[in-house]
Amino acid sequence: MSSISSVSLSSNADDWVWSPDSSGSFSVRSVKDLIDASAGNRNLYVMDRCSWVPLKCNIFGWRAELNRLPTSDALLSRGVAVGDGLCPLCKSEAESVVHLFCSCSLASLVWQKISWWCRIPPIYAFSFRDVLEIHRFSNVANNIKSVIHGIVLTTCWCLWSARNKAVFSGIEAKVESVFSEVRTLGFLWYKYRVKNNPISWSNWCKFVSI
Repeated sequence: MSSISSVSLSSNADDWVWSPDSSGSFSVRSVKDLIDASAGNRNLYVMDRCSWVPLKCNIFGWRAELNRLPTSDALLSRGVAVGDGLCPLCKSEAESVVHLFCSCSLASLVWQKISWWCRIPPIYAFSFRDVLEIHRFSNVANNIKSVIHGIVLTTCWCLWSARNKAVFSGIEAKVESVFSEVRTLGFLWYKYRVKNNPISWSNWCKFVSI
């Protein structure tokens, strides 16, 4: 009784109140302020989103950076049997996000072809975050950085697709096949998801007039 003695009731109907905002009204801005104020979230990495690749590619890149992909090491840590745990692409080292996209011999050859095609310096990555930031440190115009960013995300998507085909269908991954899929998917997405875009397949393959 002493705890509720100061409580006064009215005949008004009950209503929802958002306590983090002084107005009592909910807003996305107040949620963002609440998250920013949390000490545990101040150092979270914010990935650049690419507008011309499908949402699934952006989400995939975000999950990979958080190490939330079902790679062999992640499954083993959850007690899931995964055979020898070797990388399905190179079959020489234990599979992890960093290995699959950064140090795998097959992936390295794919990145070599991507750098040659996009006319940027050779790609070397020591973490998946390095992969996501390739476009930031490419000495090219801003509009080309957006193209390179999308191509990088598409490459990661195609490497993961090749990995899944190797695991679930027994299809051997090949550098040329992955690179060809990157260029084909990239062209379709860039041509039809960027407004007023006259890019041709020939120019896309030559990486000119973009």
